[in-house]
Amino acid sequence: MTSQQSGPFSHMLPLRIGIDGRSLQGNRRGDGRYVFELCQQLDKNLPHARFFVYSSIPVDMPVLSNRWILRADRSILSRLPRLLWLKLRGSYLCRKDHLDIFWGTNIFLPYLPGTVRKAVTVHDLSLRVAPETIVTTHLWPGRFFFLRDVRKADIVLTVSEGTSWRLSDLVGYRPTAISPAVGTSFRRQTKGKIEACLAIYGISCPYILNVAVWEPRKNLELLVKTFIIMKREGLLSGHKLVLVGKKGWRCKRIATMVASDSGKHVVSLGYVPDDHLPPLYAGADVFVFPSIYEGFGMPVLEARACGARVVASDIPELREAGGEDAVYVKPTEEGIRNGLLTALKQAPRNPGQLALPTWQQSGMILADALCAKGG
Repeated sequence: MTSQQSGPFSHMLPLRIGIDGRSLQGNRRGDGRYVFELCQQLDKNLPHARFFVYSSIPVDMPVLSNRWILRADRSILSRLPRLLWLKLRGSYLCRKDHLDIFWGTNIFLPYLPGTVRKAVTVHDLSLRVAPETIVTTHLWPGRFFFLRDVRKADIVLTVSEGTSWRLSDLVGYRPTAISPAVGTSFRRQTKGKIEACLAIYGISCPYILNVAVWEPRKNLELLVKTFIIMKREGLLSGHKLVLVGKKGWRCKRIATMVASDSGKHVVSLGYVPDDHLPPLYAGADVFVFPSIYEGFGMPVLEARACGARVVASDIPELREAGGEDAVYVKPTEEGIRNGLLTALKQAPRNPGQLALPTWQQSGMILADALCAKGG
């Protein structure tokens, strides 16, 4: 393994790289997709490295190879909250594997020897920017460990320049931003593919789409309220609002609103498979994303890649995802209303003209950051 490496990092000796697998648990959305895609790129860029994925439960491995080893816990400690599991059981498992590098894919780190280089990815700063949108059981442990772990890291990474800029005030320097990207499936879809997908869910055009977990930060309650008011005023006469995403926390009022509507104006699809997202994006008249705060906003980038007109909250991180061709609004009733009406007047997008980031580019930046000497 010490010789004849190929690829862009052929000068590197073989490495033993640990990866926090918590983001890979369950259905992949947002952070999970980001980590999954970048793991696949690490496998290509570091063809002789060995990767150890640590998780309290079994996960779908991003790469099926004897170089990728899952350390899924089978002890009673697997029942611990995920962060505490990483700190306690995860630390023990990592030490047994004599790692060279550990990548904390979601801010936090296990306790590791000083000989192990430590990298953390900060997806967002909700703990600081929007703490009121975080469930209490996650808020206080996160606050306790957040700055401690970021300051222990040799390499600090973010998912956007906006998050890097916000984080620089806390750590005293600008962390490296590694942007999310879109896979090749996110592109303009044929009419037949769109119609076939819509038929599965019993919906039809025209519709306005949102893709987000039902939680306070996503501002879905205000979106549903605003949409229903606009429908009653005759402003969106033929449209329905289609919600894609699982229920999160503090979403009872949204669920009640959707249930009382009985599908008249608002349709909830819940979780949908990844391969259904591109035709859903492409078939929408407008994709709307009125979040209070985001670390980046992958659905905005995906919607653009599929040719949807986009309305998004006017924050720096979403401007990175939406580029110059989105309509940016305040996340208020008036902002959502004006944004939807403005977007509907615009010409359809041509995604083929967009220069969007690729996972290959982001993977190269990650591999370089992890392996750079003294980084």
